[in-house]
Amino acid sequence: MAFQDMIREIHGSVPKIPIRLCQTLINRAWADIRRQNLWSFLLFDANWTSPAAIATGTVTTTQGSNTVTVSTAAAAAINAAATYPTPVTQRQFRMGVGTIYNVWGWDTVSTLTLDRPMQESSVTNGGYLLYQIYYPVPMQDFLVFFSVRDMVSNIPLRGNKTRAMLDETDPQRLTYYLPTDYVPYTQDNNPASPTYGWLMEELWGSPLSQLTYQLYGCRRGTPLANPTDILPFAVGEDCVLALSRKYAYEWAEANKGDNPRNSGPDFRFLIGEAKGDYDRLFREYRRDDRERADSWFQIHHLGLFGKGWGYYNTLAGVANPGAIQ
Repeated sequence: MAFQDMIREIHGSVPKIPIRLCQTLINRAWADIRRQNLWSFLLFDANWTSPAAIATGTVTTTQGSNTVTVSTAAAAAINAAATYPTPVTQRQFRMGVGTIYNVWGWDTVSTLTLDRPMQESSVTNGGYLLYQIYYPVPMQDFLVFFSVRDMVSNIPLRGNKTRAMLDETDPQRLTYYLPTDYVPYTQDNNPASPTYGWLMEELWGSPLSQLTYQLYGCRRGTPLANPTDILPFAVGEDCVLALSRKYAYEWAEANKGDNPRNSGPDFRFLIGEAKGDYDRLFREYRRDDRERADSWFQIHHLGLFGKGWGYYNTLAGVANPGAIQ
């Protein structure tokens, strides 16, 4: 059943209910159903790729300014890698052990624009590092990661650290080369970024070379928008419509006329019946999808990685025996 057909059915269930409200109630019910369960159709498989760090040439900075003037050699190196694997406007700028700044703009000639004024002393023709440690999540409706794996170095990244723990371990962020953890950062606040407003994660220790990470996780899902949109295979429209009718009957009960003779049906009983239908249908669809979704979640749960299992990285010559916790 298409979105437009679901709207017509709810519109015909309650006298005088606005048709735009029917759209809202259907999407409210659809969002509630997505939130109440881990559904197989919300699982995703995606990638991050870290760009190789750029340190060619020199830069000139002024304390209190958010612009950085780069040398000709630095400009050439930046332009050569400005778009792949990530745009320059998603990368970070740093000098020595100073503050890590987000790059918000690059004019392709000589000027980087940072997200805030430089706090360090002014420098002329100094060294720098342009790299990426903050990564946007794979999609705007992202919910949670189950697994983040370094496919090149054979390392499963842990996701159980907080920023406070990371700050205690490495407050200066001087651990480089092969990340072992991903930690929540903030949202992408750069208006020029293609992922503006999306959540971001920090990779620790900071990658300096091009590495590929495979991501498994769960998304929140999106509302129905187009008249021809249909629901995923795992949830039937009867379940969404049952919960939508409950919301529609609640609206009708709240908007009865002052004269009981003109109030029509007793929507209180209809609310209960719709809720009962929804509870039964939800259990049935949840049962049918449980094996696919729950098995996937158990196999890829982040708690299995980086704790009990050891690993050996043949590229880096690094071994970890693991530790049962």
